[in-house]
Amino acid sequence: MRMLPLLALTLSLAACGSPETAANNDASADVPPASQQAAVPAELQVDNSQQAVPVTLPTPTAIDTLPAAFQGRWGMVPNDCDPKQDYMAKGLVAITADGLKFYESRATIGDLKQVTPTRVQAMLTYNGEGQTWQKATTLTLQDDGKTLIREETDPATADTYSKCPA
Repeated sequence: MRMLPLLALTLSLAACGSPETAANNDASADVPPASQQAAVPAELQVDNSQQAVPVTLPTPTAIDTLPAAFQGRWGMVPNDCDPKQDYMAKGLVAITADGLKFYESRATIGDLKQVTPTRVQAMLTYNGEGQTWQKATTLTLQDDGKTLIREETDPATADTYSKCPA
């Protein structure tokens, strides 16, 4: 029982704090430093009054075939790019002007639009393993055309590929 009064005294002293601590407890203490605050999203810009305002995004343009920069062999892992191992290159995608060829399926391109020089959107019609299905797909080039991101919807997925050497 003697410990209880001593514990209560210790806790009450700890709760008091110093006058300096009390002077620093204002609303600005809850605001993280600028280095920890979230960046303004790419589709927004900051005007002179520091207000985020929408920026007009480019309008996609209908095109007939995939641009040359997207074409070629793309692998998920280095072995996918080895022509001697094509029989087991499950992460390889070969892209032509009018389609994509995967390990066990093929996709033809419909409703193709170029959003930017490094991004296209398409409705792909897949055939493989006795089935046919469609997916809205976005292809994006990164790293000066060395990396390809393939994003699909319903369900949302994203796969990353590296350009295979010629």
